This record gives sequence, structure tokens and C-alpha cells, in this order.
Amino acid sequence: MKSSDKEKIRSVFEEVYAANVKSEDLCGYGEMYTEDALWMAPNVADRVGINDIVEGFSEQIANNKIDPIFTAEEIEVIGDFGYVLGISIATIHPKDGSPSKLVKFRALWLMKKQDNNWKISRQIWNNKPL
Repeated sequence: MKSSDKEKIRSVFEEVYAANVKSEDLCGYGEMYTEDALWMAPNVADRVGINDIVEGFSEQIANNKIDPIFTAEEIEVIGDFGYVLGISIATIHPKDGSPSKLVKFRALWLMKKQDNNWKISRQIWNNKPL
């Protein structure tokens, strides 16, 4: 059972999250979080709860199209809790047509299992050199 939980977490991290960011799917983005989630993005105020987090994400994509690739490096599951540690390399395409740039982030997510789905409970990431 634990390996399938690890695979579900890996799927949220590497596939579902990336797809929702790339497609700018605000509804899908919000569905990945617990009601009391804490979103700790670099260089902006923390966001708490799904509506606040979706608002923060919509601000991130207002001026930029983000094309991320996520790679999970470590996943642990303890009962209905787990975490994933990984790297994201994203191409940021400014919507004003200025040149794209490549960025790298280290991400740590605390996950909570709710109704057999793994949701993001705490999420923090920071900028790293390429």
C-alpha cells in the first residue's frame, strides 16, 4: 500500500501539479490543496486556504506563462501524512513577449491523504542557481 501512496504523491508532484500550472487551470490548481493549506512561495506573502492560494497562483500567471518540469527526489509516507522533496526547472514565458528565462526551484511539500487522495497541506519552494 505504501508504494502506491508514494506513486500517488509522485503523480501529484510530477504530473498533476505541472499540468495545472502549464494549463493555468485555477480550479484544478485549487483542488490539489487541503482547506487549511499553507503556500509559501518565494518573494511574496504566504497564502492560507484554497481561495487565497488560487489568488496567489493567479497573480503568478497574470504576466507569465509557466512551463515547469518537476522531479521528485524523496518521498516518504507515514500513515495519512507524507512529504515530497524535489526540484522544478521551469521556463517562464513573459506574456508581454519579452525573452523567456529558465529558473530552478527546490520544493518541499507536506501531503495529507483525504478520501484516498493526496492533497498538499504545506508547500514551500525557493530559488536555486541553474
